[in-house]
Amino acid sequence: MKQLSLIAAGIMLSLSLTAQNDWQLKKDEDGIKVYTKATENSHYNELKVEMTLTATLSSLAALILDIDNYHNWSFNMEKTYALKRVGPGDLYFYELIHSPWPASDRDLPVHLQINQDPRTRSMFVRSVCVPDLVPPKKDVVRVPLSVEQYIVTPLPDGKIRIEYQLKLDPGAGAPAWLINLFSVKGPFETFSHVRQQIQRPAYRDAILPFIKN
Repeated sequence: MKQLSLIAAGIMLSLSLTAQNDWQLKKDEDGIKVYTKATENSHYNELKVEMTLTATLSSLAALILDIDNYHNWSFNMEKTYALKRVGPGDLYFYELIHSPWPASDRDLPVHLQINQDPRTRSMFVRSVCVPDLVPPKKDVVRVPLSVEQYIVTPLPDGKIRIEYQLKLDPGAGAPAWLINLFSVKGPFETFSHVRQQIQRPAYRDAILPFIKN
């Protein structure tokens, strides 16, 4: 029942977000589309990425769950490590993100959950910042709000379609113009690296019992 509730919440969130038609396409290159839109009551843009990969659902889930490898594909990621594992697709982890000068580095504890609709086989990945989970660190700004969501749809011929969305408040000391400037470069490079990383045997050949490909 809990899993179905999470799936339903993910579906409702995706419908409410995609129903809005004010996304602006900022980059369309190499099969990766990056969109942004202004956010009500915030200076920071929301972000959406769409792409299709030759991969399985388990391959992407295995990549996302391999916390120690984030620095090889997630833009400007300095350090990541697991804090607590709740289940095979449910864990808490820590991120330290390098911010370009003049902004300070950012960090955030994250709750990551992966669920799957048993009927459609669509996979839902949700990562939410839990700011007070670990004590703040000196000279690092704690991110107060970060909500990431992947909706991953299996396609014929061994492909998957990814729709990724991010809502972020990076915290004090980060000028909006700087964060919004990197809201296109960062996701494009991240998903370019995802395409490369997912072909590594550890991910390409992954079989996860809780994911039906």
